[in-house]
Amino acid sequence: MKKLNLIWMILLCFLLTACGSEFAKREYNSDEKISQKADRYAKEISVGNFTDQEYSLTISKFNGRETIWNETFAENQNMEIDLSFCLSKGQAKIVHIDNDNHVTTLLECSPETSTDGFITKTVSLQKGQNRLKIVGYDCEDIDLKIQY
Repeated sequence: MKKLNLIWMILLCFLLTACGSEFAKREYNSDEKISQKADRYAKEISVGNFTDQEYSLTISKFNGRETIWNETFAENQNMEIDLSFCLSKGQAKIVHIDNDNHVTTLLECSPETSTDGFITKTVSLQKGQNRLKIVGYDCEDIDLKIQY
């Protein structure tokens, strides 16, 4: 009986460790991990809204990396986007990943550097697949708006 309880305790410890934000902290600055097509994240209470010209996202808690936009283009082009990004805790960024898996940070955010209104960024879209991802760890109360 004691062995069974010990096994359950060990499994519980592994489970709690796996649900933490350590993976997100380790991968936050890894372009190799961020550029992967597969997303890896844990989040609570998330609401995203898409329209033709705007995307909005609110998340109560977030760790990891998640694709928020994905388009394929027939030729190279530039696109201006307006970003509004704030959070109450943690560290997060919005990145562009081109067809060659090059990662470019468009905007980085912490509670001290949250935007006050919209910031305009020009994104160089390559021929082929282009993605935007949100990447973060220990994040709480994310409010993101993108106009394009």
